[in-house]
Amino acid sequence: MAGDVIVVGGGLAGLSCAHALCDAGVAVRVLEAEATVGGRARTTWHEGRPVDRGFQVMFSGYPELRKLMRRVGISDGDVRPFDGGAVVLGGSRTRVLRAGPPPRLGGLGMGDRLRMARLAVEVRAVNPVRQLEHEASNRTTAQHLADLGFSAVAIDEVFRPILGVVFMNHALEADGGYFRYLAGLLARGPAALPSDGLGMIAEWTVKAIRQMGGRVDTGRGVTELLRDGEGGIRGVRTADGDAITAQRVVLATEAPVTARMLQAAGDDLASKRVPDERASTVSAAFALSRSLYRGRAIIVNGAPRSETAPGRPRVDLVAQTTNVTRPGAASGPHIVLATTVTTPDGGSADGFEEAVAAQIQRWNPGFPWRDVAVPLGTTVHEFGQYQVKPGVRAGLPPQTTAIRGLVIAGDLTELPSLEGAVTSGIRAAEVVRALPA
Repeated sequence: MAGDVIVVGGGLAGLSCAHALCDAGVAVRVLEAEATVGGRARTTWHEGRPVDRGFQVMFSGYPELRKLMRRVGISDGDVRPFDGGAVVLGGSRTRVLRAGPPPRLGGLGMGDRLRMARLAVEVRAVNPVRQLEHEASNRTTAQHLADLGFSAVAIDEVFRPILGVVFMNHALEADGGYFRYLAGLLARGPAALPSDGLGMIAEWTVKAIRQMGGRVDTGRGVTELLRDGEGGIRGVRTADGDAITAQRVVLATEAPVTARMLQAAGDDLASKRVPDERASTVSAAFALSRSLYRGRAIIVNGAPRSETAPGRPRVDLVAQTTNVTRPGAASGPHIVLATTVTTPDGGSADGFEEAVAAQIQRWNPGFPWRDVAVPLGTTVHEFGQYQVKPGVRAGLPPQTTAIRGLVIAGDLTELPSLEGAVTSGIRAAEVVRALPA
């Protein structure tokens, strides 16, 4: 295809799109507003240890994400699993969900364990993507789990704390098909992190793009999509006032930005289809001179949400990520990430670091957190992802728009996940290449 392509956004959606286009011989320029690439999957460094800015994990069974990682040179050996699964603290007792195959629920009755084993067999029997079409998609995950016969204890003390963080929705309102899709991935292998944090994926993809002749500019925010006189796209305007022309533009920004720019450019229909019910997250990072715990498990807060005082931050999840990214490294610093899901009222960093210290003291009264933990900063994602409630996926916007030459990428066109972002970028590249010159 003749002519340049501008990709707006240097998250995994934009970078996977740019990589696929460069690989096909298309001239590409990525414009990222932030100083670093990666979007919600950014990583910084502290004394030789990767520090993810916002806790996310990848499922080791994500097919398109793993293909991209291999293409840019990240080997399978650089994918480090959370072998310990999740440990749920609080509630009536400590419970453990161990990753499969097959997943196992600890501390529950025989009936719930049998139901989990049966579910694992069902979701492993078919491609996880097909689970998205399951009849459970018309119901919430909470309803689907009840339909499957799981006890209230299993739902409230295992599924709700764990899936509440994954879905960013503690009411488990995500549709049941989406739950079964994630369960199918979990049944095939554990959650994992790259050896240098999630930002490793974006950073290595940028290197590959540049090696193929593409261009990636950071600190270049885009404020406007430029139209030609015939209803098509002709380029973008950056925050510093530059007009950069291109025959094709891929808009790979987070949902609120995409909706706003589409509306300003005149595509109201596509703008209205961008999902707008958000979930927010706040994550705090700490460097510890003493290890908090051994093993590669994620610690989840299983206490009822009613136990959190109104107006005080709740700590939903804690993970000592260096146990995964730097296994066997006995000396510090040990990196700990803590996250809260603040659905749906937006996130605030106020008081969260103190809330983490207080939560650790409740879980482990003998641990000298205040003496060994150094805060490394707090990250707020006001739009962490959209809410995947029943019916929402059917209304997502297509990647083509009413503006000739403008294509949408991002997990807002797919599933809210790293896999959804990468898949959308690859598909956007295919759409761009198929557009008429």
